[in-house]
Amino acid sequence: MSLAKPLAKIQALYTPSNGSITNQIWYVLAAVVMTSLNRSQDIPQVYEAVEKTVYADDKDKQDTEKSKVLLRMREGIFKSFVIIGYPKIINSLQALNTSVSSQVLSKMPSTPIRTESSWNDIIKQRERGQHLFDTIYERHSKKVQENMYTAYPDLGQAAIHQLYGPVLAESSVITAKETSLIMVAGLMLQDVPAQLKGHRYGALHHGATQQDLERLEIMVDIIARHYNV
Repeated sequence: MSLAKPLAKIQALYTPSNGSITNQIWYVLAAVVMTSLNRSQDIPQVYEAVEKTVYADDKDKQDTEKSKVLLRMREGIFKSFVIIGYPKIINSLQALNTSVSSQVLSKMPSTPIRTESSWNDIIKQRERGQHLFDTIYERHSKKVQENMYTAYPDLGQAAIHQLYGPVLAESSVITAKETSLIMVAGLMLQDVPAQLKGHRYGALHHGATQQDLERLEIMVDIIARHYNV
């Protein structure tokens, strides 16, 4: 099923105000929403739509720009596993690679961008994770963590040590603001209103605007209608 029309509508929502395609977030968010719906087979269409808009002075520079797009898609989809779950993420990331040329793939990192070579690295990750968590939930942060620890101590510990720290707080490819929007995108079609409400506020706390959230809602509606959800 072709996504050409819905992707064109989505791109039109974002392109006028967001400059270079490598700095835009719409295609990352679209891929996350599709992943939440388990439509991994259509993820390549998102990359292909973006690829057509990448221009540069020569082929190598063009491939470099495409690799930046690909890395942002990979990282955005990967981060969303915290919300969506690992099996769907695996399927989407594997499907994404099928649409990419060998020249672009050769420019991708061959080792993890997250470093855990020392205990100090892990401590710093956890500190960044706690900071991210506190920024999202602000004055409710302590209560939210206490509720998770009450539900199951390992749940509260894993949130910071395994999810927010090493995964969500990494910001070299996807910023904290973009990460917050990814969390909202992944939650919107899952019928989890409490978590969605918290992460909507979290996005605002990270600098997203009400317009950013409204645009995201329109995007999700476009994709949901396309799949008759």
